[in-house]
Amino acid sequence: MKKRSPACRSHWLLIIALLGCTAVWAEESQQKFKITSTLKQLYGAERAAKFSELLDPNAEISWQVYLPDYAGDEPPGLLVYVSPTRSGAMDGRWAKVLDKHNLVYVGANRSGNKVPVTRRMVLATSSIMAVNRRIEINEDRIFVSGFSGGGRLASFLSNQYPTVFSGAIFICGVDFWNEDVISDMERVLNNRYVFVSGARDFNLSETRIVYNKYLKAGAKNSLLEIENGMSHELPNANTLDAALTFLAGE
Repeated sequence: MKKRSPACRSHWLLIIALLGCTAVWAEESQQKFKITSTLKQLYGAERAAKFSELLDPNAEISWQVYLPDYAGDEPPGLLVYVSPTRSGAMDGRWAKVLDKHNLVYVGANRSGNKVPVTRRMVLATSSIMAVNRRIEINEDRIFVSGFSGGGRLASFLSNQYPTVFSGAIFICGVDFWNEDVISDMERVLNNRYVFVSGARDFNLSETRIVYNKYLKAGAKNSLLEIENGMSHELPNANTLDAALTFLAGE
């Protein structure tokens, strides 16, 4: 996988330093737990005030986290998941796949489709810093994914922050990018994308259309995965495994 340039890496580490937080870790198990924090803890009082129209700086934010059971020594990557529902919990079928690929999972709670887009963006991007406070993350393997309306937001995040997210998985929901608001089109075109849909998903036709638009625009590292028997739902472990294998450049 293409490495980030020193400039991109330094920029991202600076963001992490600026947004360093004091987070509370509600231990549920060694692998599954919840992080809680506030915008004031994440950003500091002055910076948090800038988001006051989206979130009360003192309001509690929480994310569901899964740590992979991996035998190697290298730091894990991170899969940021955007849920269309109030819960950011992981699908239990995905655990062994994330173990295999050495990926931490994080999903924001109370970040469903009824929540304003800008607020969901803050919750998703802030999850990276919150997790990074606990363990070292391989910054070259930070991916974003989402289901249905969450997939559409994941497509927006991957295009807006292509130096942060090197790959994305859009599940049963995706939008094509707005070139006018993209700061680094070269990175957008060089990153890797997987479009996942079910053979019986009502969004299958739209997913095909956007996938072909990506290819036509020059995003050649794109893959369409259609799961047989699947409707508008999360994919099984085998489909996720194929998607993550593609993101890894294999």
